[in-house]
Amino acid sequence: MVNHHQFWWRFFPKKELTQIYFSVALRSFAISLISIFIPLYLFQEKGLSFEQTLLFFIFYSVIFAGTMPLAAKFASRFGIKHSIMVAVPLYISFVALMYSSSSAVMQLLLTSSTLGASQAFYWMGMHLAFFHASHRKHRGEEVGIRSGVTVLSAMLGPFIGGLLITFAGFKAVFGLTTFILSASAVVLLLSKDGHVPYHFSMRAVFDKKYWKDSLFFVSRGSHVIVQGVIWPLFIFFILKSYFTMGIVGSLMSLSSAVLFWGVGRYSDHSDKRKIMRWGSIAESGTWVLMGLVKTVPQVFAVTVLSSLVNAVRESPTGALEYDKAKGQIAAYFVNREVFICLGRILALSVVLATSNLAHGLFFQAFANFAAFLF
Repeated sequence: MVNHHQFWWRFFPKKELTQIYFSVALRSFAISLISIFIPLYLFQEKGLSFEQTLLFFIFYSVIFAGTMPLAAKFASRFGIKHSIMVAVPLYISFVALMYSSSSAVMQLLLTSSTLGASQAFYWMGMHLAFFHASHRKHRGEEVGIRSGVTVLSAMLGPFIGGLLITFAGFKAVFGLTTFILSASAVVLLLSKDGHVPYHFSMRAVFDKKYWKDSLFFVSRGSHVIVQGVIWPLFIFFILKSYFTMGIVGSLMSLSSAVLFWGVGRYSDHSDKRKIMRWGSIAESGTWVLMGLVKTVPQVFAVTVLSSLVNAVRESPTGALEYDKAKGQIAAYFVNREVFICLGRILALSVVLATSNLAHGLFFQAFANFAAFLF
């Protein structure tokens, strides 16, 4: 007999969840226009040294982690959607500062601080909003849809961004990003920010019960920074072109979008941990290959392979993370993001200590095995 909840859920998806998907899509497209180019902009256009570029992202991670408790307090008092909305002007300020500021240390610290604060407020609000709107029995599929929407909307972003940078410069890209990012906030205003009571205490940050998955979250953080900073820097020395970089970024989205939804839906009726762990093993192999590439065709081939493998792993992993959010929900997500930021710092420190970008990729190949501790 068909379960009535599952049957009607198919035809009447939650309005709030639909708004989240739409807002995520707009934000993802806006940020995808510039995200892959940010480390290159700092290194190539602003004239930062290799070490200064890495230190920029280390300081950003420190501010991200340090602002999370403040963001949790804000979301608890003013509403989770308001937390997401606060992130928008902060990110726009980051874009303006990055374009207008010089390479002076204090200005770079201010720029990275604004980015870190923006990310903290956004992800605090988004985690709580998605946790509240999603359904445990369908969370694998819902995480898959959110991830699929993210990569689909970001599919043309790097290509358009690379094209605009090549023919119109960074100013045009920054302007378009600001406009679309503002639209993503407007979507959230279409519905009232219903107050969801979340208790958060600073003492919870130091509660050891939230530390049991710390190594796994550290590996998640290193994955984010290796994929978003170290890999773009690594392949730019091979591709030597913003336009070609944009094509690579778009290719990453194109090759994995459908898999996010498909695997997410499948994982709701299967063993999520098993899928995640096998996916982590496969992804470790792709990180080793990525550290060995030397030619343009190799970059394109390993980009497609990496995207496909990551798509298999991501949906069940994300669903498990939300399923584990029990008790003080806000405290769980604060601790999660703090350890993720520690992972970012650790991966960047490995590259900084060895002055070798490939070592960051090899480090991630090892870090992926933390999935067996989750």
